[in-house]
Amino acid sequence: MSLNNELVTKAVNSLIAHTKKKEENEESTNLFANTVEPMHLIVTVKKISHKMRIKPYRIPLRNCLYDESSSVCLIIKNHDEEHVEKLKNLGFPVIKEIVSMHDLKSKYNGFETKRQLMNAHDLFLTDDRVINGLPKALGGKFYLAKKIPAPVNLRAKNLRNEIGKALKCTYYKAARGSCNSVRVGTTDMAPAMLIENTMGTLDNLVKHIPKGWDNIQSVGIKTGTSLTLPIYNALPNASTVISNAAADDDEAMEDVEGETEGAEKKEKKEKASKKSKKSPLSRTKAKNIVKAHAKKRAEATA
Repeated sequence: MSLNNELVTKAVNSLIAHTKKKEENEESTNLFANTVEPMHLIVTVKKISHKMRIKPYRIPLRNCLYDESSSVCLIIKNHDEEHVEKLKNLGFPVIKEIVSMHDLKSKYNGFETKRQLMNAHDLFLTDDRVINGLPKALGGKFYLAKKIPAPVNLRAKNLRNEIGKALKCTYYKAARGSCNSVRVGTTDMAPAMLIENTMGTLDNLVKHIPKGWDNIQSVGIKTGTSLTLPIYNALPNASTVISNAAADDDEAMEDVEGETEGAEKKEKKEKASKKSKKSPLSRTKAKNIVKAHAKKRAEATA
């Protein structure tokens, strides 16, 4: 199964038009407004998986999200000067800061310093050996803001190739609820690039969702300030529709049978009550009975 290319194109163009209109409105009031927004693919699943995974899935992109104007932070296990110098000499100007786990616990141990670190970078890469300790070291704000560090193997023989691959990917981590979000681009990218990233990302994302397309309810795209524009919605299965219709018919029959049975019970009850009731005596007959009793009493006293 694949997305409708025409529908995806319309949705992407609509989001870009929305961003441009928003930019024009903000420029009139704020000359320093940053109107470039990330674009996310929103996938809603039918059944939630209860298997939680700390390590996000790596999904390759046809068009890279990061260039020299972007900022990437690399988190390492130990602050070894020789190792840090080696990483700096790999030739990735996009990596603006290298932070050790010790730095996170000492230099960035406060709420405000963590917030500043989170807002300073577009992407966080981390040594895969320390990924399990990051939720506690970084705090929940990083994960709520979708700034989940992406793991890289810093022990790889070809370290430049390993980091290069990581920078050419987007990352997916299953949410606790039914709605999942994956970054596919920014609003300053060309529409054709966003369309390619959207369709390519979903093709790879489906592989990491239990039961694949059968478990996908809807797909849409959105920016941080827009509504979600739908590009796919699952229709009910034929068997589900038939079974639901049959269930409705059964319920209707049960209601009719219940009403009929209730009417019959009511009729029987009324008949029984009529039989049990004695017909009332006429006034003349009642007077004669009273006179007879009075006569017997008079004779007895005499």
